[in-house]
Amino acid sequence: MSYHGWISLVVLVVAAVLFLTRWIRLELVALSIPVLLFVTGAVPEPEDALAGFGNQAVIAIAAVFVLGAGLQESGVAAALARRVERAAGKSEPRILTLVCGAVIILSAFMSNAATVAVLLPVVVALARRAQLPPSRLLMPLGYAAILGGNLTLIGSSSNLLVSDFLRRTTGSGLGMFEFAVIGAPICIAGVLYLLLVGRRFLPDRDGRGPGASHAHSEKLVADYGLAQSITRVRVGQASALRGSTLAETGIGRDYAVSVLAVTRRGSFGERWVHPGPNFRFERGDDVYLEGPDTEVWRLAEETHSRMGLPGEHAVERVLDHGVGIVEASVPPRSGFLGRTLQEVEFRSRYGLNVLSLWRNDGPVQQDFARLPLAAGDAMLLAGPTDHLRRLRGSQDLVLLSEPDDVRDFSKAPLALLCLGVALLPPLLGLAPLAMSALAGALLMVLTGCLPADQAGRFVEWRVLALIIGTIPLGTALENHGVADLVADTMVGASSWAGAPAVLAGLFLLAALISVTSSNAAAAVILSPVAVRAAEPLGLTPSAALLTVAYGCSCAFVVPFAHQCNLMVAKPGGYTTRDFVVVGSGLSVVVAVVAVTMSTLLGS
Repeated sequence: MSYHGWISLVVLVVAAVLFLTRWIRLELVALSIPVLLFVTGAVPEPEDALAGFGNQAVIAIAAVFVLGAGLQESGVAAALARRVERAAGKSEPRILTLVCGAVIILSAFMSNAATVAVLLPVVVALARRAQLPPSRLLMPLGYAAILGGNLTLIGSSSNLLVSDFLRRTTGSGLGMFEFAVIGAPICIAGVLYLLLVGRRFLPDRDGRGPGASHAHSEKLVADYGLAQSITRVRVGQASALRGSTLAETGIGRDYAVSVLAVTRRGSFGERWVHPGPNFRFERGDDVYLEGPDTEVWRLAEETHSRMGLPGEHAVERVLDHGVGIVEASVPPRSGFLGRTLQEVEFRSRYGLNVLSLWRNDGPVQQDFARLPLAAGDAMLLAGPTDHLRRLRGSQDLVLLSEPDDVRDFSKAPLALLCLGVALLPPLLGLAPLAMSALAGALLMVLTGCLPADQAGRFVEWRVLALIIGTIPLGTALENHGVADLVADTMVGASSWAGAPAVLAGLFLLAALISVTSSNAAAAVILSPVAVRAAEPLGLTPSAALLTVAYGCSCAFVVPFAHQCNLMVAKPGGYTTRDFVVVGSGLSVVVAVVAVTMSTLLGS
């Protein structure tokens, strides 16, 4: 091995130690690698040292983060979660099967962590409803999200990286659903293991943390008893509401009711509106009100409007169109103390409706709009997402629940269309994934599925930095013979067992590097090794690379191995031993399926 080969190997070892110990921030370590390789001459050309910044896989991964965020923010993920919640019932195996199935589908197209974030509060609510400890469901939730990443090209960053290496090596990368040929059996075997074996080792333990105490909008509605107090009023030809603004009608001032939303029929169907004080009612508007029936009847009678039944799942319909509900408390030093909601002009100030007031042990039944506020009063607030989020910086109110689960399902069809723009061109051979994914991500923002000022926070910049920094390291290891040396050593050591042993070695190495650094680093470093090792064994390069990709996603044994594990650890009350006990068996199942099928299909 040459001098520069040894330099590359030393850089790899030092980087691995720093990745594992976290003495220095991971992204700083990763971005230092191209500099060191260039300075030492291991990668002499600056274009090669900085190749990661222009790599197609990096662009595709960044775009996929935005696409996944669009699916989350537009309500596509929440819609699937809602269906799981309705169909789950109270049987633990049934709940586990439905949750794992939904998570696997979502994580095939979304960030694994984003999938867990969307479904974590839903699964906690399911556990409570079925009288199960959350620990019986949350670890399978995290594991299923990792398993789902094995199904598609965009399921994980490691999948995109091994495909990009194959494209640069042979001129043709892996297809969008080529991973599913082996990935689907992996998912099925993994879920069966969790149902039949792993479930027996899951602890019965109540967790603590944000996921365990998260207040769903639907739960708040139930706690305050609002499900029965939502009414619909139709603005007719003779209605006094017609042509008047919300402020002029006296709703909320003369009538003790609040407007949740208004639906208006137009040329392109029904449109949901969140009215402000200057909103003007038109004929045919359906006004969703919350308040005592007597007040709604008085409003309808005095304004000559028609009352109607809100319909089944009225609360869900309102929440599904961008109306969020949160709970907020009045702190001891609030400027609202001793003043009424009318005096502080709450609706004009925040653009939100106060649906109910909770004092002492229950909701206040009287006209709370004229009741002086006291420290400790809790209010149920409803309104658009952006208005709710502004409360986070308020000195007069303290949020008791977060509005993060607010969703506007009206954007869901557009989000699915954007996903189609990203996926279909590569499937049809019309454009590379990097280009189509970038186009789909731009459309997510331009169509409003994902707010432009929010898009950046969904991109996992640390992952991108790790990829950008390790791409030239992979190049150096390949160019200076390190990859050949490792591949020859693996082939020679496993000559007695043939291809299965080599693929098992690649899988194990990928899993170990993923746990100690990241799955992206493992994919970059082992891709050239996998291709070199495949040739003398008569395996196709794609089979060896797929094995590496599946190994990169085998992160079940310890909580810090994957972000999904960390996200469920505290809400589920899990210890490291819990992950070792349940995750070890799942790792063996995934490894056996991956290596066996790669050997059979790659020969």
